Amino acid sequence: MSTPEQPPSGPPLRAFAMVLIALAIAFAGIGAMALSGNDSESEQQPETTSSVARIAGGTGAASVTSARPPAAATSARPSAAITPTTTTTAAAAATTTAPVLDKSAVSVRVLNNSTVSGLAAQTAKTIESDGWTVGETGNYADGSVSSTTVYYSASSPAEKAAATEIAATLGVSAEPRFPGIVSASPGVIVIVTAP
Repeated sequence: MSTPEQPPSGPPLRAFAMVLIALAIAFAGIGAMALSGNDSESEQQPETTSSVARIAGGTGAASVTSARPPAAATSARPSAAITPTTTTTAAAAATTTAPVLDKSAVSVRVLNNSTVSGLAAQTAKTIESDGWTVGETGNYADGSVSSTTVYYSASSPAEKAAATEIAATLGVSAEPRFPGIVSASPGVIVIVTAP
């Protein structure tokens, strides 16, 4: 009678099983290192991990070696802790450095330097629609101004800020007062010319 063949057992099968276990452990370690990531910015030398499994019976050894790239190479994403801090700091700086301009604290005069009747009143309405209070409209007849300009006293930061904002509303420039109006009463002076 013949006996059925049984799969081989003993040292060859156990040696094969030990090699498979060693490979599984090595790959699990590599996978864990890859998933953990390293956000360190310092450069490190490549690390080498070795797993050696001795085959039962001492007939040989199986070795699995893997190299992990330097930490700086694997860390391409920015640190999450830096982003909120930078954003918060930028927002706080913008809030503290942006002065709030009190539009009622600066007097505004609009003077016509053209032959167009009512140009000062028309310009005053535009300025008032932006929230400013125009205290006076009239004519400027002491010289000729080449283009509509908003003038401020060079010694008053509040007038300069107001003049800059009014000039932006009108689409013109803001400049320090010229000698003909330097001694005029305080406030922003808008001298309008023909469009």
